[in-house]
Amino acid sequence: MQSDDNQDKIALHIGGVVCSTWDDLSLDSDIGVPADAFSFSWFDAIQDALPDYIKSGSNCTVTCNGETVLTGILDRIGQSVGRTGLNTNLSGRDLAGQLIDCSAPIDAAVNLSLSELIKRYVTGGDLASLPITLGQVSKDWLKGKTGVDIGETVWDVLSAAAQASGQYVWLSADGALMIGNPFDVPQPAIKPAFYLYNDDRYEQNNVLDADYQYDISNAFSTFEIVGQNSKGGNFKAKATSRRVPLKRHKVISDGRSDTQAEAEQFAQKALSDALLDSTDLTLSISGWTHNGQPWRTGWQVSFDSNVLPRALGDWVIYGRTLQLSRNNSKTTELRLKRREDWMQPVKYADLIKK
Repeated sequence: MQSDDNQDKIALHIGGVVCSTWDDLSLDSDIGVPADAFSFSWFDAIQDALPDYIKSGSNCTVTCNGETVLTGILDRIGQSVGRTGLNTNLSGRDLAGQLIDCSAPIDAAVNLSLSELIKRYVTGGDLASLPITLGQVSKDWLKGKTGVDIGETVWDVLSAAAQASGQYVWLSADGALMIGNPFDVPQPAIKPAFYLYNDDRYEQNNVLDADYQYDISNAFSTFEIVGQNSKGGNFKAKATSRRVPLKRHKVISDGRSDTQAEAEQFAQKALSDALLDSTDLTLSISGWTHNGQPWRTGWQVSFDSNVLPRALGDWVIYGRTLQLSRNNSKTTELRLKRREDWMQPVKYADLIKK
């Protein structure tokens, strides 16, 4: 069940100030986008009530019903004056935004393990003042290495080193750097279930809007990986799927693999990524929480409908946006994917080749 949306409260904590009264807000999280984002607005104010010491670059946290849903930096303060008064907008991103913006030092063009990269560029170096911690991860996942090219961002090199161990990297709501599988997260005690009917079951409906898409324009029935390893050996590997009704063949040149087995894994990864992108179910629902918990990515949900029968079954929350507007009050947009289409990055023994 969804909690009473009138009881849900989102608050921005910044510079010792806590504000939970908004005219418009958006709080976005997406597994496919490294940095979560927020935007809060007041409309039609008589005068500026924002303290002078709150500036762009300030650390902040966002909570929903007291639970932290984002730890980040205020990027922008925007103010405009019109006939109705002063409008103020505060927007920013979680701490990953700084890792995305900033380049790794140019003197670091050597092969470094993920553990060393974190010590140099996250908990140490110019970004050491950010409140980023390291989550509980396997030590083996910190051994993956990568070279650092001039101009690469800190986030790029962290992601590359994590992928060498077959893992994904992201930031948790409380600012911890996480390494692993973004879907291996705690699930709610009661699995969320969504219903959309236009028959005598319509009273069960808990979805405001639903949009289902299955698009094969970037999906293929066969992915073929061809390339040459560091020793001059040629390799070729294929992965196929019967889910694409047409015989669509895609050839990719890839020199990362040193073995046939690795090449086969890269082909399967390309196939899985394409299938993941091809299928979407987007739901708009009332409120911001499920049984008092804010909606989070990685949660497994189900959908049943006689209106959209193609979309029946189990899904996983790939992205979610908590929203508030004068027209629609408190709503959440959930962007869902099929869990079986997700595949972790390919683990391979050799260093990532630049």
